[in-house]
Amino acid sequence: MSKIKLAGLAVILFLGLFLSPFLEMTAAAQSLSIQLKDGAFFVAGWKASAPPSAGWSSIFSVYAGTGNLPAILGTYSVENGSLVFRPQFPLAPGVRYRAVFHPSGSAPVEATFDGPRQPTVATTRVERVYPSADVLPSNDLKLYIYFSAPMSRGEAWQHIHLLDANGKPIEHVFLELGQELWDPDYRRLTVLFDPGRIKRGVAARDQAGPPIEEGKSYTFVVDGDWKDARGVPLVAGFRKSFRGGPEDRIPPDPQQWRITAPKAATAGDLVVIFPKPMDYALLERVFTVSGASGAVAGKTSVGGGETEWRFTPGAYWRAGDYQLIVSTDIEDLCGNKIGHPFDLDNIDAFERVTKNMDVKTISLPFTVR
Repeated sequence: MSKIKLAGLAVILFLGLFLSPFLEMTAAAQSLSIQLKDGAFFVAGWKASAPPSAGWSSIFSVYAGTGNLPAILGTYSVENGSLVFRPQFPLAPGVRYRAVFHPSGSAPVEATFDGPRQPTVATTRVERVYPSADVLPSNDLKLYIYFSAPMSRGEAWQHIHLLDANGKPIEHVFLELGQELWDPDYRRLTVLFDPGRIKRGVAARDQAGPPIEEGKSYTFVVDGDWKDARGVPLVAGFRKSFRGGPEDRIPPDPQQWRITAPKAATAGDLVVIFPKPMDYALLERVFTVSGASGAVAGKTSVGGGETEWRFTPGAYWRAGDYQLIVSTDIEDLCGNKIGHPFDLDNIDAFERVTKNMDVKTISLPFTVR
C-alpha cells in the first residue's frame, strides 16, 4: 500500500475517533423531541430516571412570550418513562411558548408551540348579582358577582363601576385589593365596599362619606368587554340599579328567625325566615341539620331576597327531634354577625363581643311530627 493511501487512512481513523463523541451527541439530540399534548409538554425519546439534584426545572423549562422572561410555573412528573411538565395555568390563546430541554452530555433541544386558537364566540355572561334587593342599606358591605363560566383574573377593577343618579362614576368606593376575591372556580367575585367609609369614627368616612347614601340612587355596572378565562369578552355588560336605604348596625338575632318544620314521612322543606336579608354566599354554607342519627343529607336554596333559607332532605323525614346548627360566622348585608356588630360603638358592645368570641356554632331545635 502506498504511503499516500496509508496517510489518508490514518487521517480518516483520527477524524473518526475525534468526531465520534460529537456525532453520537448529535444523533442523540436528533432522537429527542419535545411535544405538546392536552396542554402538557413532554420529552419524547428520553427515559427519565431520578431527578437531578437541582430538580427537573434545571433541565426542562417552558417560557411564554418573547424576551428574557422567567420560566412559567407548573408541575413535573414522570409518566411511562417520559418527563412531563404541566403548566400551573391553562395555555393562553395567542401566546407562543418555547420549551427547552438540556440533556446531560448533549446539545439542548428546543421547540416552540402556539397557544390554543383564540375563541371568537362569546358565551359567558353575568348570571346574577347579590344582594338582589333594589334597596340596600347605606352601610352594605359587599356585592357578589356570579358568572356563567370561569373569568380572567387581575382585571376586575378596570371593569366594575358604581355610578350616581346622573351616570357619573363614583371614585374610591370599593376596596381594590391586589388579590381579587374569587371562588376556587373563578365564577364568583366578591366586591367589598371600602370598610373605612362604612365604620363610624374612621377618618375615611368622616372625610369622604359612606359609599352609599340613604335616599340616593345608584347603578352598579359590569363592563361587557371584560374577558373570560378563554380571553373572550362577555356576551353583554350588566347593570344593577338600586337605592340607598337606612343603615343597619344591629347583629342578627336567631331568636327572631322563624323556623317551619316539615312533616314526618315527607320530603318537605325545612324553612327558615329571617327578618332582614342575609349574606347570600354565607347562607349556602353556614347551616347544618342534625338528627338522632347525625347530620341529615340534603340540598339548600336561598330565596325571598335572601330572607329565606330552605333545606330539602335527600330522604323522607323521620319523626323526632332535630337541631339546626348555625355557624356564628353568618352575616347580614352589613357584615354584622351574631352578637358581633360590624363596628363597635361603645365599651358595652365590645364586652358583649368578647364574651361571645369563643362561640363557633349555636343550635336551634325543631321537631318533625
